[in-house]
Amino acid sequence: MKTVNLTLVAGLLFASGFTLADGNLVGKWVEADGTRQGAKAGLSAHGDHEGDRYAAEADLTFTLNIEKQEGRSFHAQWCTQHKCEDAVGVIRRDGQNLLMADEDGTYTGTLMGDTLELCYTQASATFRVAACRDMIKQ
Repeated sequence: MKTVNLTLVAGLLFASGFTLADGNLVGKWVEADGTRQGAKAGLSAHGDHEGDRYAAEADLTFTLNIEKQEGRSFHAQWCTQHKCEDAVGVIRRDGQNLLMADEDGTYTGTLMGDTLELCYTQASATFRVAACRDMIKQ
């Protein structure tokens, strides 16, 4: 019975495809068109100087450049067309989720097939944002 259960689990893991823990994240991840959702209030440091609005309306294009990965840990640049910020991250043991932090905010990510849903939160006295977007590795 244990062999059948292990075989079933192994088959399900294989069928689910790539996991963050198994793969090399190094490279450029770009935002998929039309996937941005969220809201912001205040003025961001990324050149998006309009006030309260929804993330889908922003004129910013985001990229995640993962420069180095060692095991489940990585160093990256989170960039818009105006500015890049250093980021560090770790892939959770489940191989499907990650945590990341840049200079002023935190991220959670979930790999779904070949798409990384990356969600960001930041809160300060002058700016707040909660937003998610899908990222595709080039």
